[in-house]
Amino acid sequence: MATQLDLTLHKILVAVPVFNEEKSIAQLLFEIQNYFSRTDILVVDDGSTDQTADILNDCPCQVVTHAYNRGKGAALLTAIDFALKKTYKWIICMDGDGQHSPRFLPDFCMAIAADRFDIIIGSRYERHKRMPFHRILSNGITSVIISLCVNKYRIKDSQSGYRALRLSQLNINAFHETGFQLESEMLIKSGRAGSRILQIPIDTIYNDEHSSINVILDTIKFIVLIIKSFFW
Repeated sequence: MATQLDLTLHKILVAVPVFNEEKSIAQLLFEIQNYFSRTDILVVDDGSTDQTADILNDCPCQVVTHAYNRGKGAALLTAIDFALKKTYKWIICMDGDGQHSPRFLPDFCMAIAADRFDIIIGSRYERHKRMPFHRILSNGITSVIISLCVNKYRIKDSQSGYRALRLSQLNINAFHETGFQLESEMLIKSGRAGSRILQIPIDTIYNDEHSSINVILDTIKFIVLIIKSFFW
């Protein structure tokens, strides 16, 4: 069994935004507890309508609940606000659908301990052989566009939700997206502001889960975000 990490000096919160993840959330949280104590694990339930809320009552974590579904970006902003108020120094974000393996948490913590970066992205680029082709294509296109917007960095996996953020470098009031586009907005604004970005390789577990991304609608929103970025 893995052992909990010594995180005293770094004060890290693991945050998991969820919406209707009754099939995967319990297993994920108990695996995270191999590395983090339950007081340092936060789930933001973004208005789930299945059994997620009931399951969370028996899981090793703290819970913040949205009264209705506000979007992944809104859930992440809630988690960041929680972490800031609790004086955490870092937040590690993971998706709640079971695609992100907690076994990579020590890799994130080692990068945090090095104290040379402000954003650490779990990149599937080096290990994308199991990634469905349509995801490789869409991720590749959006990553190139984000890289051009940031200028300094070649972002390999801009859509990865497995990432660590140094909270002192985040101006939560500067972010306005409430959907999946928040992660792109963060990369562009933080990269332009001088945040140092590290990318570390991770595996992703692909099951038969249905993606929450609406290909047409979220593509349009991404295009709108990129256009707006020219005026920031």
